Amino acid sequence: MSTSEYGSDLMLNKLEGKNWVATMMLCWTLGYFGAHRFYTGKTTTAWVMAAMTITCCLAPVSAIWALVDGFMIALGNWKHEDGSELYERIPWLGYVYIAMVVLAILYVIFQLVLTGVILGGALSGAGSSVPTVTP
Repeated sequence: MSTSEYGSDLMLNKLEGKNWVATMMLCWTLGYFGAHRFYTGKTTTAWVMAAMTITCCLAPVSAIWALVDGFMIALGNWKHEDGSELYERIPWLGYVYIAMVVLAILYVIFQLVLTGVILGGALSGAGSSVPTVTP
């Protein structure tokens, strides 16, 4: 086995392809623009995601699409366009991503319910406290 200045050739062959952490970070930060799809060679769908986000008319669909992609990447089910696996997967980091997303969704639901209760109570209470004027 030959060695180069970077180590063994076996180690270099092991690092061919796309990095899991880089794919995950691109999905976290710029996923709604399809950055993780550009990185892994899925350019057609990446352009679709970018167009949906930039035009703003289907941005929520693009955000949900990126969320689903994030789950697939986190669980290790994401492959490069040529079918190769992503290397250097860190399972606990994927589980942290999933936990953060679930907690964020629960937080948003809680805030919407709380706002609805507060606004609903304020609106129903305001109508009954207005005095009526009789001529």
